[in-house]
Amino acid sequence: MPTITVQAADSATAMDEIWEKLGPDAMIISTSKRNGRIVMEATTESGKPAMAPSVEAGFSDIFKGQMLTKPLGAVKAGTSEQMPATAAGASDIAGLRRDIMQMQNMLSGLVLTDLDGVNPSLLASTRLELQRAGFSAAALDLLKARYAGLTYADGCDAFLAGMAQRLAHPHAEALLTKRLIFVVGSSGTGRTTMAAKLTAMLREAHPKKEIIAASLHGQNASNNQSLQGFGRLLNVPICTLSLETPVADFNKMTDYDIMVIDVTAMPDEASQKIAEIKAHVSAKDIGIIATIPGSTSRAMIELTMQRFADLVPMIALTKLDECETTASEFSAYAEQGARISILSGTKSVIGASIFASENILLQYLKENFSNHEAIMPTGKGLE
Repeated sequence: MPTITVQAADSATAMDEIWEKLGPDAMIISTSKRNGRIVMEATTESGKPAMAPSVEAGFSDIFKGQMLTKPLGAVKAGTSEQMPATAAGASDIAGLRRDIMQMQNMLSGLVLTDLDGVNPSLLASTRLELQRAGFSAAALDLLKARYAGLTYADGCDAFLAGMAQRLAHPHAEALLTKRLIFVVGSSGTGRTTMAAKLTAMLREAHPKKEIIAASLHGQNASNNQSLQGFGRLLNVPICTLSLETPVADFNKMTDYDIMVIDVTAMPDEASQKIAEIKAHVSAKDIGIIATIPGSTSRAMIELTMQRFADLVPMIALTKLDECETTASEFSAYAEQGARISILSGTKSVIGASIFASENILLQYLKENFSNHEAIMPTGKGLE
């Protein structure tokens, strides 16, 4: 009964070598790891000649051929017959035990691992590196046509360009041409600050127009002290609106030209009220922007987009001077079909926001990916 020992980089290569030398009847005696390599010891059954290896045979063939074949003396299911106490029956039991042991040895060589367990010496793969950087599988599938078939460097560049194109709002600056601009978002997302920033941007863009800031609150609302403070700082009038304010009043703009509205009402109430206003006022005169902080989790991004889905808002990424948006969050925006229009910080009301053009987003994405490559260096190769 021949016995051999093989060493290979992984268990699959070791099994292939054993197959070539001993055939499908080979039985793994032991599997171990030595100096980073897999070491396997194998033998064959006595009295049973090794079959010629098949080029197309695989794990499933071994399983079907050796694991599922009924022993000659096996009893039928549901009968009370017992295995005959003969030499043939004992041989069948011994063979079954060997088959089970072989299966256990084969499975012991399998390794389940995540991306961190992939051999770092492998040639760089565009999809693998992008996924390592934090981009989701769903986002990679959305833009697969952009990088498929390209070299690693070209593939990454093409993917990031496609992501920037998908995320950037094509008409972000058109927000400054609207008569009514609603700013929605949860408390603490920089919503009121964004309303003040937009007011400042509008004053600079339209110095001869009358601009007013307003607060649209729900039933249990208090005075918006922050917005009033911004109003004094910017020297613009502040007014307070409620959900009970008639829709027709929003179309009676005689004392002012542009109104920026900080929506403090609950998301469902706000969505319903804004939808009613859009139905009464020309849609081309209304702009809606939702504030989401840069460090917001995927789950919160999805929840925010679902809450305001009917309004189809532009997205303002806020607090970017405190935290950054990572590949995982950008993936969530892409999956939700969101369009980013403004990048904003929190330290200054004036001059701290920019419109998120495709080139600006691409630069942001490339800087984040470059930081990932510096942390996780890989060889350059083909996709």
